[in-house]
Order: sequence, then structure tokens, then C-alpha cells
Amino acid sequence: MKKLIVTTIMAIALMAGAQDVTTFVERQLAAYPKARLLDIYKSCFQDCMGAEHLVADRASAKAYLEQELTTAASDPQLPWYYEPCGLRGRHVRVNLRAVTDGLITSDLLLDAFVRSANAAQRPTVEQWATLWHQTLDTIERMPRHLPHIGRDRQFIDSVLAAGQYAISHSRDYRDAYCPHYRIVERDIFERELKPWLEVPHKLLTQQHQQSMQQNISEVQEYLKECGVFYIATNDGEQPRVRPFGVSEIINGRLYIMTGKVKDVFRQMNRNGKFESCALKPSGSEWLRLSGTLVNDEDLSVKQVFLERNPSLKRMYSPDDGNMAVLYITDATARFCSFAAPERTVTF
Repeated sequence: MKKLIVTTIMAIALMAGAQDVTTFVERQLAAYPKARLLDIYKSCFQDCMGAEHLVADRASAKAYLEQELTTAASDPQLPWYYEPCGLRGRHVRVNLRAVTDGLITSDLLLDAFVRSANAAQRPTVEQWATLWHQTLDTIERMPRHLPHIGRDRQFIDSVLAAGQYAISHSRDYRDAYCPHYRIVERDIFERELKPWLEVPHKLLTQQHQQSMQQNISEVQEYLKECGVFYIATNDGEQPRVRPFGVSEIINGRLYIMTGKVKDVFRQMNRNGKFESCALKPSGSEWLRLSGTLVNDEDLSVKQVFLERNPSLKRMYSPDDGNMAVLYITDATARFCSFAAPERTVTF
């Protein structure tokens, strides 16, 4: 019976095509711009295998949960109560925020976690390695490369070669998002936890999205008022700065544009990290904007950009192979003034 279950897991996982993998990775990077290959891998094996270990000692699991709840209450909170793992969502991450916000009890979460961990049917390390390398093949062919992917790939391969598969989140991910959650099998989650969390989860995620959109709109309005903003990129050891004059919010993202034949695009494509500065006509207020620029080949986005800036149609068209639109992610905007304290927003 166990062999049949594991074979079924393998069959389901193998159904994941390149588009599934690409969509999953893009969604992860949109939600967690600091994510690395280590974090993508972790979500994938949690999806396939659930919690990484059996929980034989419930008392120890309870003590560890209570200890982590204290830390979670004081750390910055992720803007969700639950999210599916990996490509298929066979398991769900339940944020400890659901407990600290009083939506469910720690005992209810602990019971769901323990039963999920002990009931999970896991493939062998060799079977899992086959599935992972199939997924990795698609990730490595994506136009957007993850930071430190070579180093992370080598580390993951060393773990698998040692007959293991569990790893921790990357330091970048932990520092940025302070993750605190427990893994619960989807059917258990749907029956026992989701009824308590579904409505608050929708409200929380909507509030977060509205806040981010307000921040994006505020930055866009500021850039429009300034007219010209200067973007610094990295050219090896030499910083480069150039003026830009157009930005647009499309599909909830803040975009700029340039030409692929330009050095600035090649620099952005190699290293998307940037910083921009815009000065208001008064000369006493300015914006410092930093984050990561991501190239987007969506022709519909390029078309919208040109429709809003018709003067650019003399130089670019969506399918000319040269027009490049890049959206900003992992952004920090600092509103500065000689007359008021600095104010910061993120999106």
C-alpha cells in the first residue's frame, strides 16, 4: 500500500509541466523577492513530503511551538494566515500569526501538525531527487535568474548526495520575512483549520494588497510631479546614472522602460538592483527609491505603456525586439525633505 501511495505521489508530481513550474516560481518571487533557490526547493519538498520528520514526542513539539509563538509575536508579521506549498499544494503552511491573532488555539494547530507529520507517505531520497531535478531544469531555463543559484544548487545536491533532503530557509529569506509556520496536510487543513481562517485570511491579504497599491500610487504620482528621475545601476565596479522620464502602473506593478540595445538594459538584466532619485521642482523635497528591476516580455504590458506615452511610438513597438519594460519589486521608497522627517514606504 505504501509503495502504491508513493508511486501516486511521483505520478502527480511528474505531471507538473514547465508552465506550472514557471508560474509557481514567479508567484513565489512576487510574494518573496528575497527568495533564493533554497526557498523554492523547501516549498517544493514540503509540498511533496509535508513536515520533514515524524513527531513522536508530542510534549516536545508543544514546547517548541509555545517557544516559537513568543518569537513570532514580536517579529514582523507576514500578511497571510495560510498558503499552499509547492506546485500542487498537497500541504499548507499555516502561519503562527493565526494563533497569536487569536483565530485558532495552539493545541488545534499542534494536533493538525502532528497528525499530518506522522501520516505523511514520503518518497525515497532518490525518488525525490529525480522530481527536484526535473523542476530545477525548468527553473534554470527561466529568463529571470535567482540570486546565488549556482551556490544554492551545489548545496542542495550535496544534501541529496548525503541521503537527506530537508534544508532550512535561506538567511536572506529569514531576515526579510521572519517565517513562522507549521505544515499541515491539505485535507486536514480544509476540514479543521480553514473554516476558522478563510474569511480573516481574505481580509488580511486584501488589506495588504490595498496598502501596497496605495504606496505604488504615491510613488508614481511623485515621479510624475518630478518629471525626471535618475536611476543608478551597477556596471561591474562602476556605478552608472541616467535620467528617465516615464513610469506607469500596469496590472498593479510600477514599470519603467528602456531599449534592449542600451548598456543600461544590459546592466539591469545582469543585476536588477538599483537606486533612483527624483527631486521636486521646489528643490527641497526628493524621493529615493531602491529595489529590484525585473524584465517583463508581456506584449500587452508594452502596448499599454505605449498607448499611455504615444510619443514613444516613433521609437518603439511591442514586438520590435528592442522595447524593454521592467517592473520594480522589493521596493523601498524614502520621502525626504529639508522641512520634515523622512518617511518610508515599501511595495
